[in-house]
Amino acid sequence: MWRFVTLVLLVHLEVSQTGAWRASQPRLQFTHSELVQNGRLLSLSLAAGDMHSLLPDEDGRRLYVAMKDNLLSTSLDDITQNPSKLYWPASPDRIQECLMAGKDPESECANFLRVLQPYNQTHLYVCGTGAFNPRCAFIATSVFLKSERHTLSFGQTECGKGKCPYDPHQKTATAIIDGELYAGISSDFMSRDSAFFRSLGSRHVVRTEQYDSTWLQDAQFVKVASMAETDNPEDDKVYVFFTERAQEAEGAAGKVLYSRVARVCKNDIGGQRSLVNKWSTFQKARMVCSVPGPDGIQTHFDQLQDIFILHDGKDKKNPLIYGLFTTSSDVLNGSAVCVYRMQDVVRVFKGNFYHKEGPEYKWAEFTGKVPYPRPGTCPSSTYGSYRSTREYPDDVIFFSRTHPLMQEAVMPLGGRPLLVRVGVHYKFSRLLVDRVEAVDGQYNVLFIGTDSGLVLKSIHLPKEHGVTQEVTLEQLQVFQNKSPVTTMTLSKRKQWLFVGSAEGVAQLGLFQCELYGQACTECCLARDPYCTWDGHACSPFVPIARRRNARQVGDEVDPLTQCVRQGAALQVEAEQRTMIVAEGNGTYMECLPKSRHAVVTWYKQAGENSAELHQVQSGEQLVVIERGVLIRRAETAHSGVYHCQLEEHGFRWTAVTVRLSVWSPYRALAWSTSNPNPSLDVSQPWYQDVMALIHPSRLQQHCQRLGFRQRRNRKPDQEQTKNPKTADGPRGERHKHEGGGGRGGGRKSRSKPQQRSPRST
Repeated sequence: MWRFVTLVLLVHLEVSQTGAWRASQPRLQFTHSELVQNGRLLSLSLAAGDMHSLLPDEDGRRLYVAMKDNLLSTSLDDITQNPSKLYWPASPDRIQECLMAGKDPESECANFLRVLQPYNQTHLYVCGTGAFNPRCAFIATSVFLKSERHTLSFGQTECGKGKCPYDPHQKTATAIIDGELYAGISSDFMSRDSAFFRSLGSRHVVRTEQYDSTWLQDAQFVKVASMAETDNPEDDKVYVFFTERAQEAEGAAGKVLYSRVARVCKNDIGGQRSLVNKWSTFQKARMVCSVPGPDGIQTHFDQLQDIFILHDGKDKKNPLIYGLFTTSSDVLNGSAVCVYRMQDVVRVFKGNFYHKEGPEYKWAEFTGKVPYPRPGTCPSSTYGSYRSTREYPDDVIFFSRTHPLMQEAVMPLGGRPLLVRVGVHYKFSRLLVDRVEAVDGQYNVLFIGTDSGLVLKSIHLPKEHGVTQEVTLEQLQVFQNKSPVTTMTLSKRKQWLFVGSAEGVAQLGLFQCELYGQACTECCLARDPYCTWDGHACSPFVPIARRRNARQVGDEVDPLTQCVRQGAALQVEAEQRTMIVAEGNGTYMECLPKSRHAVVTWYKQAGENSAELHQVQSGEQLVVIERGVLIRRAETAHSGVYHCQLEEHGFRWTAVTVRLSVWSPYRALAWSTSNPNPSLDVSQPWYQDVMALIHPSRLQQHCQRLGFRQRRNRKPDQEQTKNPKTADGPRGERHKHEGGGGRGGGRKSRSKPQQRSPRST
């Protein structure tokens, strides 16, 4: 029964959640070699085999790469030009201790850089695992300008405990905010203490409660970000996104994973008598990304993989939060992207608390009295006269310690995922969103990395009643060996996407408009917000005032109408082909549209000069397949003019026109025999090509039936001596085929071949 429900669910996800099934497929696909050949992809191979962070420096035009034992700096314009490395290995003593602890020498007992943050305009703050002894360092960016390779010694580093994990396999999320490092890490050797720290500044180190499962339990951190809630900076908060074991959901089924968002006040310095040097404003809530189903069945994407926060230029306090999720179930293998509004997150933290009376009780809504000031409130002039969290009453601190979980969950926009993929050969791994100014408005373009080395480029088009349709514009094979994408970053100024994996770093152009086609309609049908028809070609859109461009992105507008307004050429030039096939042979007429969203239909002209078209239907000898028309055994009735027509987004055009001639050489030979002055010129190249299509043995048989002899006037190097027993099979078989009337036929010996007539073939 469960398998049946799952199968129905997969079909439901592919069809109803992403619109038509065809629309959920990528419109264009490019292999790694095609991207390189088109000049859209640059690759920098690295031998480290570990790629954790990419940090672009737009002003310095540099890209910094954190990996195993090395910090690399390369050009932001071309990553293959003048890369420079800072070698930072773990100390030999620590490596030996790591090996003695039973750790792996390649994947654990090295210095895996896990923190890469800009500290100021001249320095980076970088931390590494140091063979299970984390170390950190301030690194001047000027060091990469002096020579090709430097080495960072142990004495130039500081203790990284509370800033960097011990275990390189543990997920980490960090951010430097106002000169202080906020880090979600596993902070002990055994990876049992999941914690959220603030360090590096002049204030005391503050962290979550240690070994308290109601706060954090086996957390895998994803993202740290600062958010402004009001116009008063004293109310600013720091949010951390992660996945953890959900205490409130565990039971007979065992471990359950939930994705969470938690927050603390930036001015939180802990309590006076309780929660000393611990967060006194820590709160967390569940983030739901699921597909609602009938009868209350929910398909949950439980594991948070990445977060991208897209700030609106007008309203800094209400950004969109894009979350990338995968499933933890062995039954349903899928990925999804959900979008959340910041105001919905804030509303959840202003709601009710979750509560559990004791070990034997169930989790339920807290219905008692909530102390004042409300737990989670920052000390500021906005909500009261408290100047510090150390001034908070003891009952507020106690409540914060015992009630960190909110009852209500944060739901995505529309109550469902923005994008879903199930039943495919990959899972989503990384996410970036670029807000693009297009001809007809703003669009949010999603770049999604996968665990198979792909990058998907996707947009969402508005439809009726506030519904959007997801359109995957491109599927790009960025890494040749299909290594999982582990990190991505974007350069808005340079219009480059930088992607990291175990193979190295890839530099990918965000768009390549000229590949969409040479006609206005092809450019419009691409629906790429980066591109527009400029009156002559498909080119990158430049938002200049009074520039009149024709481009169609929205789902409700006909691209034909858009191009007509500008007077652009509408007709897409069809490819012309001529094919000749011998009667009885097979042939194949291929039509491969660039767009996988296009519907292919084949038509045949009623006559050479007729405008009447008939749709080609499959029959006994002719089969219409997805990629073309297959003729198994050609007949003269198959001759004619065929048109491959494409239809996409309501626009139809002819992509390929094939003139197919089915020619019977045997009838031509018979005709030439009965005509003393034949017009058949056997010296023409097309005649020789057609004759080459015919199997030699069959041609010889028909020639003999028509009374022709073998040619004697061959060149010496073309003479062949054949054993009559092996050349054409056993002698008895040969006699059987050669029997019957016919001029020069019968049982004449092959040892005395006859001179053939000049018009023989």
